[in-house]
Amino acid sequence: MRNLYLLILAFSTLIPGILPAQNDDDIFEANRLKKVFPDDRVAATLIEEEFTFDRGKSGDKLPVVTATRNVGINFLALRERAGIQYFDFYNSFSRITSFKQLEKRKGMFGVKKNYNVGFAIDRSASSSESFSDDSRVKYFNIGFSGYGDIARVETAKTFFDSKYLTSEYFHSWFPSKEKIIRIRIPEWLDLDIREFNFDGYKITKQKTQEKGETIITYKLQNIVAMKSERRSIGVAYQYPHLMFVVKSFNYDGRKEKGFGDVGDLYNWYKYLYTKCENNPDDLKAKVTELTSGKATDIDKVKSIFYWVQDNIRYIAFEDGLAGFIPATAQDVFKSKYGDCKGMANLMTEMLKLAGLQAYMTWIGTRHLPYDYSLPSLAVDNHCISTVVIGGKDYFLDGTEKYIPFGEYAWRIQGKEVLIGKGDKYEVKKVPLQEKEKNKILTQARFQLKDNVLKGHVKATLTGEQRTSFHQYYHDLPNDDKKKMIQRYLEFGNRNLVVSNVKTSDLNNREIPIVIEGDIDLTNYVITEEKELYLGIDFYPENLRGLQPDKDRQQDYALSSSYVAVDETELLLPAGYKVVSLPAMINEKATDYEVTGSYTVKDNKVTFNKILAFNTGRIRKADFENWKTFSKKLKDFNSNLILVKKP
Repeated sequence: MRNLYLLILAFSTLIPGILPAQNDDDIFEANRLKKVFPDDRVAATLIEEEFTFDRGKSGDKLPVVTATRNVGINFLALRERAGIQYFDFYNSFSRITSFKQLEKRKGMFGVKKNYNVGFAIDRSASSSESFSDDSRVKYFNIGFSGYGDIARVETAKTFFDSKYLTSEYFHSWFPSKEKIIRIRIPEWLDLDIREFNFDGYKITKQKTQEKGETIITYKLQNIVAMKSERRSIGVAYQYPHLMFVVKSFNYDGRKEKGFGDVGDLYNWYKYLYTKCENNPDDLKAKVTELTSGKATDIDKVKSIFYWVQDNIRYIAFEDGLAGFIPATAQDVFKSKYGDCKGMANLMTEMLKLAGLQAYMTWIGTRHLPYDYSLPSLAVDNHCISTVVIGGKDYFLDGTEKYIPFGEYAWRIQGKEVLIGKGDKYEVKKVPLQEKEKNKILTQARFQLKDNVLKGHVKATLTGEQRTSFHQYYHDLPNDDKKKMIQRYLEFGNRNLVVSNVKTSDLNNREIPIVIEGDIDLTNYVITEEKELYLGIDFYPENLRGLQPDKDRQQDYALSSSYVAVDETELLLPAGYKVVSLPAMINEKATDYEVTGSYTVKDNKVTFNKILAFNTGRIRKADFENWKTFSKKLKDFNSNLILVKKP
């Protein structure tokens, strides 16, 4: 599928040229905006975007709706020395037709340079060896002569087919005093405009009529700059934006269909899919080899599914319509690499050759909040295969390495799928697995003897925890794999000494991962004459990367929902007496919860803790509660047992 990648170019301080002096009005405005955006060096005083539409023909000579986005931005320096890098993206479905930087001259803006004629930097927006696409970025640097200096940018971009004009956000990578989005809809066009994440924002909307057009105008003021944040849920969940869907349009006296519903969206996918000319004969020998001796359909599926995971390298590919048309199954098979579409196409064809019901399937991962009630190309960013066995649908993602048959990666769980069945289609949903299936179970048994605390620990990983471990482990050089296993049982704690480490079969993706070994916790023993302080909560969850600062804008997204369970026993010598145990903890919120307690019976202390992340998400609206929760958990993890010697 076509992935949307944002290349965030860094703001930089530039050596300015000699520009006209600032006037009092600009200084006054800079003083005001500096209070609103205290951490920013440059702000936009006004962003105006206007969308207009026309009719045209696609490369396949099909009637389409074209669109043009005209942008005007007034920038203002909020520091003595400031600069900004302004950029815009385009690809095979669009073209930047004008790209100008202007400066103020005697109270009016004049063109500083017309960057259409080669002065702007224009380059590929993709630089990864595992990602190949047609996206490009055009940008130039704007330098300011001093505090209150101003500049203006004017650009125009044409979309050759409005299918690929999907969204428009109110936020930018720089702050803005006001943004205006104006959409001019001609009477021959039925355009659906969907509004997302408007709650909590004072966005005004006005609808007017003018010369055969409906004009819809949105306005928002005092808009902070978008931030690139670690473990973020994704901008589509957080920031207010508009989605554009052309439902239908008139062309030469005929009504042409756009995306009125999910059926129209599927018909477009099917139209592109038929351009892929598969030759299954090239796959027959390999399918026969993989399914030979396999008694059941499930065994056949596993053999093919695991072979694709292990032998086809994932490389994302976007290049015009080729970003939507799968590579042929035979090409992916021969080259041993492909993007998600190509890998899904190969697996589907191989499953069909094995005599199974298999179908090409489109899906949007958790990175996107949409479902098929929005018939848009923005809903999908991924492709998988669906196989039906005994009337049950199984969803196979060949790009998800080391995942067992019948389990699904967190990134697609709970998401709707669009299953292509020739002239028909089905919309279904990938099952959402219980968090208990993604478990880290740590079991330990220790014995105290002569102030030495030793024992045995076993860690068991299931579900997403197991798959993530496999993906990391098998990507390591062989020399580093042994070190990783050793360090895993040390839990990142230098106070531990681990020996005699052994594991389950790490070449079997279907069984839980088990890592166990002997452990020395003597460094956790504090001795004071006849009293001992012992710590046996030696594997506290690391939450340091989940502590928001005051400027955090987005929810945290975890790798999955999961449960961490600790079960620990401590055997004390005869005559030793437990004087005090840490108080229990029992805290619960929608997204997370923890219970933990210590109990004692005779000479045995038992410690149990269950930490659960129920949704794989920590919401910004709950940050204050989360910080309180984290502190209580940290305090609980630090508690010690007080033991008195005889």
